[in-house]
Amino acid sequence: MTCSRKGALIFSFCFLFSLSLPLFTLLSPVVASVIEVPDNVRVAVADNADELQLSIKGPYEIKTIETGELLETGETFFNIKVKPSAYGIIFRDKELKIYAIHIIPKNQPAIYLGKCLYRGSLQIIRTEQGLLRAVNVVDLEDYVKGVLYHEVSHRWPIEAIKAQAIVSRTFALYQAQQNKNKDYYLKSDVSSQMYRGVYAEKYRTNKAVVETKAEVLLWRAKLLPAFFHATCGGHTENAGMLWNVNVRPLRGVKCQYCKNSPHLLWKCGLPLSEIEKKLNGAGYDISGITSIKAIGRDSSGRIIQVALKGKENTVKLGAKDFRGILGARDIRSTNFIVDIIDKTARFRGRGWGHGVGMCQWGAFSMAKKGKDSQQILSFYYPGARIVKLKE
Repeated sequence: MTCSRKGALIFSFCFLFSLSLPLFTLLSPVVASVIEVPDNVRVAVADNADELQLSIKGPYEIKTIETGELLETGETFFNIKVKPSAYGIIFRDKELKIYAIHIIPKNQPAIYLGKCLYRGSLQIIRTEQGLLRAVNVVDLEDYVKGVLYHEVSHRWPIEAIKAQAIVSRTFALYQAQQNKNKDYYLKSDVSSQMYRGVYAEKYRTNKAVVETKAEVLLWRAKLLPAFFHATCGGHTENAGMLWNVNVRPLRGVKCQYCKNSPHLLWKCGLPLSEIEKKLNGAGYDISGITSIKAIGRDSSGRIIQVALKGKENTVKLGAKDFRGILGARDIRSTNFIVDIIDKTARFRGRGWGHGVGMCQWGAFSMAKKGKDSQQILSFYYPGARIVKLKE
């Protein structure tokens, strides 16, 4: 079930100070649990870089990450190059013999990294490989504002955007739980959520964030792994088929709402030589492919395994791995059929994405039909509850 926005369960939280993530205790008489909720989210906005181009608008401080010791204060600078050194980080032509720094602007937004403008602060970390990682430490709501425009159109019905805001916020907090001991909780690309900071903020997507502030999805008093995708193609996937996730809201539902999605059907042709090269690069020894066959389909219609017959052997691998190796932009889903014609594998498929959780184009259609964000989320995550987290 979901709660109406005005009647959503309101949880009072007791803040426990610690050196790790702050803990908020749910005191509802209905649900008793503890959820770790960070003050901010940590997003890797650059990684494995041998150089960063950085500007700060206004005064700033530089501190150590581990102890918070003040290293330097300064004023506005433009387009400086930050580089790794053998013993630390070169910042403004000065070598700081420390593996990581935390740049904290006094104004907001103030951080320009490359062509992107970010709110919050920036941590620059020299990795074990001798390269640089940049982590934007940003307020959760500001993070969601920087995500929505790249996940759904700001011209979509507002209820579909609000549903995405709740899902993106929940997903971010879930990833924060999973990665709390790492340098960052999320990446800024499709492996997490597309995040582009201030320049991604639009009036209608920001409005959706404000109107759903602090609303998240819970399942049995825990944050739901709120996965989502572009188009399911008729049935969402059971998360247990892809990951070690077995919860009722993610076991898949039949979806009649994405039939008008521009991504419902797709085609792709890949030369067999290219497929062999990619498989070989991933550690699968095969050459002279003569057939590609599906081995089993799950309840959503997606392929479970793929068998590729070569001149000397047959290689079997999970359909998810097969798609990942060949490229998710070419093989848009694991619901496909394939024929080999003139040394080319010709794929015809349905849907775009892994298929788990909310179907974005389905949410669009539901909103067009008058469904609100709670109804959309209740459909795609049956049994999950929308709650409002409040300190």
